[in-house]
Amino acid sequence: MSSDDIAYHYEHDGFIIVPDLIDGEECEKLKIEAQKLLKEKAHPDASVYVHASVTSPICEEYHKDPRLVNILKKIMPDGIMFLSDKIVVKTSEKTFATPWHIDCFYWPNTRPKLSVWIALDDANADNGTLTVVRGSHKKDWKMINKALPNGEFIYRISDEDINNDDVVICAVKRGTAIFFPDTLVHGSTSNIAQKDRYTIISTYHAPANDEKFDFDFPARETLVPTN
Repeated sequence: MSSDDIAYHYEHDGFIIVPDLIDGEECEKLKIEAQKLLKEKAHPDASVYVHASVTSPICEEYHKDPRLVNILKKIMPDGIMFLSDKIVVKTSEKTFATPWHIDCFYWPNTRPKLSVWIALDDANADNGTLTVVRGSHKKDWKMINKALPNGEFIYRISDEDINNDDVVICAVKRGTAIFFPDTLVHGSTSNIAQKDRYTIISTYHAPANDEKFDFDFPARETLVPTN
């Protein structure tokens, strides 16, 4: 896609899909690192581990990879600051679907952010891939407080509020990156494939003076200063 196409689809649809941002060998390296972090750093029942770049030089390398940053430049005209990254896994034991939500529920009253979701395995409807609601970033959504049984995803959106005609199931090859703002409704399918599916998700916002929220993320750094 051209720069204009990337900017248009990001604004119009609320997300862009970029195939082959990283190659298979890089995916395997990141996946091994993700498995290590979840085993050594995360809670035993966790499917998410935040602060990957704090403890992993490999993850740190990829959150500022020029290939990723070059895409961000097309949709972040006010500069780019890395905030944090996290590992997400769906295993044969963790089969649940991630409920519909928007990320800004989890960081209210902070400046706008966007995330980059990178598939470290081929992802599809059977193994818990990302699902998004096209155009949902332009709407207001009611938050309900109802966590999953493991305590994750406290803040969510009711299934009844979603127009299924707008739902996009992102079936992608490993190495694909999906860029979306913190106002886009998204979730995942269930993992019924009996195989692990790993993802790394990095979050960014425009450079500015630190907000109180930012101090919880020690790996934050400016990648492209504000003009």
